[in-house]
Order: sequence, then structure tokens, then C-alpha cells
Amino acid sequence: MKMRNKIIILCTLLLLFIQVNLYAQVAVKIKDLIAIDGLKENQIYGYGLVIGLQGTGDSKVALTRSSLSNVLKNLGLNNETINSKNIAAVLVTATLPPYVRVGDRIDVTVSSIGDAKSLEGGVLLQSSLKGADDATYVVAQGMLSIAGDKRKGATIGKIVSGGIVEREILPEVVVNGTIKLALLNFDFSVANEVKTAIEKKYPDARPVIDKGFIQCSLPQNITTAEFISTIENIEVVPVYSARVVVNESNGTIVMGGDIRVSQAVISKSGVTITIEETNKKGSLYLMKDAATVKDLVDSLNYIGMSTQDIIAILKAMKQAGCLHAELIVQ
Repeated sequence: MKMRNKIIILCTLLLLFIQVNLYAQVAVKIKDLIAIDGLKENQIYGYGLVIGLQGTGDSKVALTRSSLSNVLKNLGLNNETINSKNIAAVLVTATLPPYVRVGDRIDVTVSSIGDAKSLEGGVLLQSSLKGADDATYVVAQGMLSIAGDKRKGATIGKIVSGGIVEREILPEVVVNGTIKLALLNFDFSVANEVKTAIEKKYPDARPVIDKGFIQCSLPQNITTAEFISTIENIEVVPVYSARVVVNESNGTIVMGGDIRVSQAVISKSGVTITIEETNKKGSLYLMKDAATVKDLVDSLNYIGMSTQDIIAILKAMKQAGCLHAELIVQ
């Protein structure tokens, strides 16, 4: 009787889902959909030594000893041999934000490259960080902080504001009077919506969609900052291609509310679900054509199906051509 009552309630809920299927459209600022071409972060890295470790540094790494010897020579100390486990060879990495200025401070990450057991309590000696062009952009130094479970040993540390910028980076946002906008997730429909919105606000920008970019001419009598700031705050209603994303490892299902499913009959673990164009007697569960994935998943959850069973059903429906969306399985 309990199962029969569930079936009756489920059918009632499904009919309500089918009759009332309204989903609100959400307006999104263009700044949340695009990136400015040329306005990017830059990665830098360098080599360094961490000192002051409590016997947890490198034990038999020739690179560490030769590096320490070079440091001592630069200080005027020659022919000094130090056998110590208080030193570790490391690589220092960081990311430079756009429009960084000389004298700005940034965080740096320090990672052991030898056989050090832990970098906890260590101090990074002055290290130069270079870019892909082999030019020095940052000089880093300071006390390391270790995150996570220190009992397991820590060979990666961070120095907050430990890097000082020595060379500024000026990205080129406007090239030959043109600014390029790149969608974070390219879709022709969304690109056209953004293009239309910009064209309505700035007809002189003459936006066009070309090679994956929305290219805009910088209008006269307006600064680059004002133009970009204004178009970033224009709101559009993006309509992306339908997608259902499932993660089989943790059982997560993410989907849009109005993704459609077509006529199908599903049988799983002794339960039969029918999705059909017209009411047909004898169906245990009835969903009409053009019901949504949300309706289906809600229904399956209601009758107690596991997430793994629901994922298996969605995958089978996609293969059968009944699920009108891109299915992404992670």
C-alpha cells in the first residue's frame, strides 16, 4: 500500500510539473561572461634557498651545497664548508596580476626540490623570479608559513606579500583602436546577445563576432577605462546550450531547470517510468513528451532511487536520443 500511495502522489506531482513549467530568466552583467583580450596574469618563477630549518632540510643534495657555497662567496666568505640539514633547495613561483606596478607586493609559493622533510620555520633567502622572457620581475624573501597538516611534513610553503615587484607590466588592451572581448564559455547565441547589447549602447563601437572574439572599435571622445567599465555593467540574458553535468565519484548532478526529455520508457531496479506523447493505460509512471530533466530527477529522488541509478538513467536516455542536452560525465 505504501508503494501504491507513493505512485499516486508521484503521478499528481508530475502532472503539476508538466502543467506549470515556467523558469525565470536571469540577467547577467557582461563582465561575468567575458574576459578582455590582453588583460591577463603572468606566471614567474625562480630558484632559491630556504635556511633556518631544524634538521629537516636536504641531506645529500649537491645542488643545495653548491648554492650555499655561492651565497657565502658573495658575502666574502671563501673556502667555507658547511654540512647541515638546516638548508633546502626550492623553486619559488608567483603570479603577476595585470597592471602591476614597481614596488607592489605579491604572495609567493615556495616548493622543495630536494629531499627536505619539511620547510616549516624556514626563511627564504633573496631570490629573483623571472618571466618567460628571462627578465627579472620580482625579488622574494621572507619567513615561510605552512598550511595544512604539519604532522605529515610540509614541503610547500607561502610567503604572504613576500615578493616585491621590480618591473611593471603594461598589457595592451587596445590594439589598432580595437578591443577584443572573449566569452569565458563561447556560444554563438550568447555572443550575439552581447554584441547586440553593446551595439545598442555604443553604435559607434560597431561590434562584430570574428574568430571567437567580439571585436569593438573604441568610440571617439571616450576613454578606454570608461568604455570597458560601461559595457561590463550592461546586463544581458544569456541562453547557453543545454547541459547536464554529472560527477559519478560523488554523485553530483547539475542541470538547467528547463532541459527537455522526449518520449521514452525507462526500467530500472524493478521500477518502470514511461515518458510518452499521450496518456496510455497501464503505465506505472507517466510523463508527457517535453517534460524536463528536473521533473524526472525530482520524481526519481522522491521514490528513493540512488544518485548512481539516476545517473545511469540519464546516460541511457542520452544514448537513446531522449535527453535533449549535452551530457558531461566527470
